[in-house]
Amino acid sequence: MRYLQLEIWYPEGARHPMHQFLVEQESIRRASLRHWNFSNPEYVTSLFHIVGDVEEGRDDYLSALSSVSTIQEYETTPIDDRSFYVYVRETANEHARRFRELLVDTDLLVVPPIEYGGDGEMVFEIAGESEELQTVVAGVPDHLSVSVNRLGEYDAYRESQVAALTDRQAEVLEVARKRGYYELPRRTSVREIADELDCAKSTVANHLRKAEAGLVALYGDRSTADERESE
Repeated sequence: MRYLQLEIWYPEGARHPMHQFLVEQESIRRASLRHWNFSNPEYVTSLFHIVGDVEEGRDDYLSALSSVSTIQEYETTPIDDRSFYVYVRETANEHARRFRELLVDTDLLVVPPIEYGGDGEMVFEIAGESEELQTVVAGVPDHLSVSVNRLGEYDAYRESQVAALTDRQAEVLEVARKRGYYELPRRTSVREIADELDCAKSTVANHLRKAEAGLVALYGDRSTADERESE
């Protein structure tokens, strides 16, 4: 079974109002759709993990949530000072319909979570047969920008290892990646990342080291598995 990770950029007029909220402010940085239920044609139920400066941004996020006309009800559960869960029940709308249409007449599976970022992007993974994966990529509407970030054999062990990163490590790693920390030449510094995240330079450096160590270990495990398969 194959999988690919798609990154789709939605123009402003095509975004869900809460995705547009992420783009327009800085306190809430990411929304991860962890679980969802599309079985009822009249409404959609979803569980989101919201990450950012909760003290500064939570009230603004909930205010924006309350102003979306299609949202029927929501309930929040605090986690820590950097994140919380929100359960949402929303009338089925154009956004849900467009997402369903990507997978219509296929046997493909969406692998949670679906990530919504502050640059208007949506990142998610789908698994299944190669031909159907190619069909999905080709079927993305022309007005959306799409890229394939990863492609390969599906490996649940890889998923469990990536998920083993803490939310804070994943957040620091994502900010570092977006600001060009891993580009050559490097376009940002640990100090600048720390300033954006409003924390100490040593804290950022520690999170990056642990996240990188986890990913290097994952690569090593994967390489070992590939060598065994080739023997």
